[in-house]
Amino acid sequence: MFNVKNLKVAYGESTVINNLDLDLKKGEILAVMGRNGMGKTTLFKSLIGVIDCKSPSSITLEDQELASAPSFERVRSGMAYVPQGRMIYPTLTVKENIMVGMDVSNKKTVPDEIYEIFPVLKEMSKRKGGNLSGGQQQQLAIARALVTEPKVLLLDEPTEGIQPSIIKELARTLCKVRDMKNISIIVAEQVLSFTLDACDRFLVMEGGSFVHSSDRKDVDADKIKSFLSV
Repeated sequence: MFNVKNLKVAYGESTVINNLDLDLKKGEILAVMGRNGMGKTTLFKSLIGVIDCKSPSSITLEDQELASAPSFERVRSGMAYVPQGRMIYPTLTVKENIMVGMDVSNKKTVPDEIYEIFPVLKEMSKRKGGNLSGGQQQQLAIARALVTEPKVLLLDEPTEGIQPSIIKELARTLCKVRDMKNISIIVAEQVLSFTLDACDRFLVMEGGSFVHSSDRKDVDADKIKSFLSV
């Protein structure tokens, strides 16, 4: 339901991603793994439209071509993006942060299912976003993305700055989100234990290209670790 073909991204004369293909099934959680500097964030920014991609790149969501569409059109078409570092609004309350994401929907109140998925956000709805822990801020960023009613959710390094016990909980939450909302999720990550708990399929990125692919049932953890080690 989400297809990327011949994706090319360049910074000036330097090509960072060249002729990359990616397919995502409905309801699938896909891990894109790799060390820092391998192109994961550039990939995500090009998918959501923060960075332009070059011809002949094609990005289609349910057969709608989005490669030349601005970011807001991609969001309206069903894409959502939680960037590395989460980028919540620290001076707004939890509820106000979530409401920001609702600008693209017709809803006037936070859906009950958001608080069902993230009960801590209901408890802290009046607390400033900047006063939340790293794990709570990540939940808030995902909640803000979910109220846009996405078909595809992009999460860039969601475990960054989060303690191990919360990482386990976050993996369970992603599976819950997928099952409740029937959406597809792509996660850019370096923490293998997290992706093993949450993801159905694995791609490893190196030098702007995919160099390894495996389904969850066939995953070779040691091989993936070898790509992640410095």
